[in-house]
Amino acid sequence: MIRIIIIDDEILARIGIQTFLEGKQDIMVQGTFSSSLDALAYLRGGSQVDIVITDIEMPDMDGLAFIKAVRDENLSTGIIIVSCHDNFSYAREALELGADSYILKQEVTEEKLNEVIEKINGEKILPRLAEKSPGGKERWTQEGQVSCSSYAVGVLKLQSRDSPDDSLLSGHVDKTMLIHLLDNIVEKEGMGTFFSPYNKEMFILFQFPGEQSAGKKAEQLQTYCDGLNQNVRLFVNERLLIGCSGFFEELKEMRERYQEGLAMLRQDFYEQGKWFFAADRSGMGRKVSFSPDADRFTEEGWMEEFGRQLGDFLEHCRARMEDPDLVKKELFHGMNRFIYALAQKYSLASQLILGFGGKLEEIMNAPCVSRLEQELTAEMQELSRSLLKRLADDTMESVLQYLEAHICEAIPLTEAAQLSFMSVPHFCKRFKEYTGETYVKYVNNRRVEKIREYLDCGKYSLNEIASLMNFQNMNYMIRLFKTTTGMTIREYKRTLKKRNGRDTGPD
Repeated sequence: MIRIIIIDDEILARIGIQTFLEGKQDIMVQGTFSSSLDALAYLRGGSQVDIVITDIEMPDMDGLAFIKAVRDENLSTGIIIVSCHDNFSYAREALELGADSYILKQEVTEEKLNEVIEKINGEKILPRLAEKSPGGKERWTQEGQVSCSSYAVGVLKLQSRDSPDDSLLSGHVDKTMLIHLLDNIVEKEGMGTFFSPYNKEMFILFQFPGEQSAGKKAEQLQTYCDGLNQNVRLFVNERLLIGCSGFFEELKEMRERYQEGLAMLRQDFYEQGKWFFAADRSGMGRKVSFSPDADRFTEEGWMEEFGRQLGDFLEHCRARMEDPDLVKKELFHGMNRFIYALAQKYSLASQLILGFGGKLEEIMNAPCVSRLEQELTAEMQELSRSLLKRLADDTMESVLQYLEAHICEAIPLTEAAQLSFMSVPHFCKRFKEYTGETYVKYVNNRRVEKIREYLDCGKYSLNEIASLMNFQNMNYMIRLFKTTTGMTIREYKRTLKKRNGRDTGPD
């Protein structure tokens, strides 16, 4: 709870600001004052105030003098100046004296106040509150540091189907009751200090005796988190995900360690059956890379190799607790590099390849590593199938053009397969898929059609045609013609003669 007092000699101004703040679950207006001196006496009396909102022009003590007195006496509170003076010198002097923010009265809105309060809350209030022991008792050294304590920050998130990815609270759970429950558990069990600024975050500053070993601290932390999860499940029947930072000794590290705990919370991306994630700093922050080989894309077994490479990459990242956001970023860039390399290599299919690239961003939004791996692999399999078919079709078309240009030659199956850079079995399969015929049947049909062309011309004898078609045995040519057409060459020539009324050459 953020405790606030308001100072202004104009009652309407006090009421206006108070109206903006009332009703906020995380803000309490502890009092309003028309006198700066009265407010200063209130602070001197030991009242716990987090933020003071004050005017500059006051009848007994102006706002600038008030700021100086608060700072000189080390009265720990944030200060927001709300003034009608738009002269920069006032704002500069106020900020130099120790004010945290300066807002013109004509610019005061509920949103603006909330923004400024939230900023001060993050920069001043949380570190100050964190310097309290679990029981609310402060233990200070002469240097002002809390003695004989070490800490860990645990960031909490309620695992819920209707909770947005960027929200640390579930949408359907009563947030006020949940926060109250967690606050009570943390205080009762002596875990440390619970925070929920603006109901947007939930985290705990766990506190441990400084002399306790690292192993004992880890055991105690696990016990604390187990208890929290059990109580929350009884209350809302949902799991509480907890991401914990490493242990630290100085409270000035709190903000950094909060980010560390938040990063650990995102480890849920890797293991969605797990709820507790503790930092291992040795594996964090290291650069990872993912670079599929576009040059070998058309090789047999490439897709299997891609699947292994992707799985190894993701497992490597999980084991080292890499930040999922950084992993997705690297994966996204690696796949884009791969896609553009493919597009350059296979320009005829660039539209198909780049179309796949348009799906990458959606794939990267997968909520967990298994879903991401599944969706990316599925899309890659579809791209591989479509691209290989396209490339095979292009290759087959080239092979057919070559066969057409050399139809009078006997092109063996092995030679045709070599032209396509495929194995013989793979070539046979792709050839039949593309033409609807086996290679041998297709070639025989085209050679018979060529024989017909020579017969239709009427200029060549059968021996000459056999020679032109590179048949070493004329009888084989005659048998092939009959097998393919269902009639002998002689029968064909008679039919042709009757149809055309002309001589078709010697039999």
